[in-house]
Amino acid sequence: MATNNSKTYHLYSYFRSTCTNRVVIAMHIKGIPVEHTYIDLSKASHEIPEFQTLNPSKSVPILIIKEDGNETILTQSIAIMEYLEESLPTLTPLLPQGDVVQRARVREMVNIISSDIQPITNGRIAKRVRAIRGEAMDQITFVTEFSVGDVVTMADVCFAPAVGMALAYGTNLDGLPRVMALFEKLGELPAFQKGHWKMQGDTPEAMRDP
Repeated sequence: MATNNSKTYHLYSYFRSTCTNRVVIAMHIKGIPVEHTYIDLSKASHEIPEFQTLNPSKSVPILIIKEDGNETILTQSIAIMEYLEESLPTLTPLLPQGDVVQRARVREMVNIISSDIQPITNGRIAKRVRAIRGEAMDQITFVTEFSVGDVVTMADVCFAPAVGMALAYGTNLDGLPRVMALFEKLGELPAFQKGHWKMQGDTPEAMRDP
């Protein structure tokens, strides 16, 4: 379902960013049209002064919302999803409706993934680990040491990119059948397929699925 909202949305993104993937999936679920500017983190495009003016923390995603001549800039994936949920409540919800406990459960899982799990696979953290000894295997080993209801929620939107990136790092998840079963189930949904890092506008052709 597409929104008739008069606002326009511009997303600064990078195809391998799990945080960006969360926002892209959420916007597909809600049917929100968005224009992209691709930031190549591998080429340090986030280090240029113009980008730092938008986001001093030098990270993606950045969502710019324009309406009636006003511009709002949001820079953290969870804050962006909460904004989309609160500003567009009639579109497919990402938080359970009317049940405060279930809403808290979703936020609980979102925090577990975004605060406890996802940072371990964050490129900036992994590179720092590698830099300690200059060994690529240190980065890989560090990264590889480590889902509320009947509808898709923010927890799933955070869960899928985290698992996807863990698999991209070569993590063996064979011992986690429930994790993999949910990951595969989410992978069958159009929004998650469209939001997968291999399907983004800046994904190199060689890294796309055949």
